[in-house]
Amino acid sequence: MLKNVLDIPLLGPVMRSTWTWRLLRLAMLALLLAMIAFGWHQHAIPGVAVRDPLMYANFTTFSLWVVWMMGMVVIALLFGRSWCTVCPAGWLNGLVSRFGLGRELPVWLQGFVPVTLVLVLLQLAVYFFAIHRYPDYSAVLLVWMLALAIAAGLIFRRRAFCLLFCPAGAVFGLYARLAPWQLRVKDRAVCAGCSGKPCIATEPVWRQAAIGGLRMQWQARPEGCPVALVPAQINDSAACTLCLNCVQTCCNDNLKLGFRGWPGDLRQGGLRPGESLFFLVLLGLLTANFAKVYVALRELVFWSPEALALALGWQANGFYPLAVVWVGLIFPLLLLAPGMLVYLAGQIRVTTLDAVPATAAPPTPAGVPSLVGRVLELLGSLALPLLPLLLSAHLSLALVKLNAKLGHLPLVLQDTSGVKSYLAINVMQTIAPPGALLPLDILKWLIAGLLAFGFLASVLAAKVVASERGRSAGNFDRPFFLAACVSLLILAACYGATVLEWLFVR
Repeated sequence: MLKNVLDIPLLGPVMRSTWTWRLLRLAMLALLLAMIAFGWHQHAIPGVAVRDPLMYANFTTFSLWVVWMMGMVVIALLFGRSWCTVCPAGWLNGLVSRFGLGRELPVWLQGFVPVTLVLVLLQLAVYFFAIHRYPDYSAVLLVWMLALAIAAGLIFRRRAFCLLFCPAGAVFGLYARLAPWQLRVKDRAVCAGCSGKPCIATEPVWRQAAIGGLRMQWQARPEGCPVALVPAQINDSAACTLCLNCVQTCCNDNLKLGFRGWPGDLRQGGLRPGESLFFLVLLGLLTANFAKVYVALRELVFWSPEALALALGWQANGFYPLAVVWVGLIFPLLLLAPGMLVYLAGQIRVTTLDAVPATAAPPTPAGVPSLVGRVLELLGSLALPLLPLLLSAHLSLALVKLNAKLGHLPLVLQDTSGVKSYLAINVMQTIAPPGALLPLDILKWLIAGLLAFGFLASVLAAKVVASERGRSAGNFDRPFFLAACVSLLILAACYGATVLEWLFVR
């Protein structure tokens, strides 16, 4: 087992160098600006009566919605939050924050509620404006992302943009619990005896550059940890962005980046309430998108918002807000409700009383906030064993998309606007349309195996979490294990039926 990649002779020094990550972030920022430039004012092709001819032909839409959106799932599976290390928006936010007002993020903005609302708004933008189909809309989205990163940096300390406006970071945080890499301190006692603590220092310092008799001095503010973590207190990988700032500033070489085994961070307790809400929305959106290719299941999933929109007399666009609320909140709750009921039923304890009980006033019902808190707490624990199956479903969608569309990459690189490529393929027919990378007979078994592996991993995760929950009482939390298994069977039935109809029957 690889305990510390920072000790590898050639790789370690490269990863420890600040210039490695600066150059990578500059490259990613240049790529982001190129995506904005190549998508700007590119909406359609004059004279072509197709709604979205540039969806997979233009550099911007292809890079953002195929390579990035699908590739991020693969990155999360293998490397957790490693993308956050080179993310140009987060880096730009951190740079600007050194010269901004430096205010702390208010308590009411902390948690996952703001980023969950951003995820919902993005889904509405996809429904209403089809921003994923048009290069100019995608370019505007990227401009807004950079503008929000700069604005957040000018007002708040550290990388507030990542906490407020980046759903990708929140998704990475969920999947990072399963990723095989982790950043930890080697010896907590060394951190306890360190007086300077440069790894978390953010106070301005004076620096000097000298060459011969020439000297230049300036005052700089160390960035510190962008999400305000203390390395010695890191117990899981959900919040750590793997920026390696602490590795580069530690004066005792007391940090390691190494491989860890299963079950990752699933022993560290459930999700926080805000994160549970984000998980719920992600579960609903992902499951609904997964079911879209199975017509009967799709109609069943979206029947309620469609019926309500018709009953209210709303136009076609009136269906979209109802669909987002349904798919992002009510639908996933219904999926998990049987499992939660199984858990609650398992908490019932029946005993025999020695005498007739005295008449007493009925107990005061719990308040709504308390009830919501308990539901989110149960969801936070139940989410942990569901993560492997959710990740496998997410990865399945990504592989299908990449397999079908990655063949367009050479054409996209040759013609960044996408106009010439589209005309050559669909009008003049001088170029054959790119095909899939893998044939269907191979892909369908790959997807089926991936989902089966995710289901088995989730069952094992449920056993681990149930053992941890019952450790304080010295037993196994059987009701929780049964609840997790019921939820897993429901989700596996949705995903399995879709794959069967989508890839095997049709």
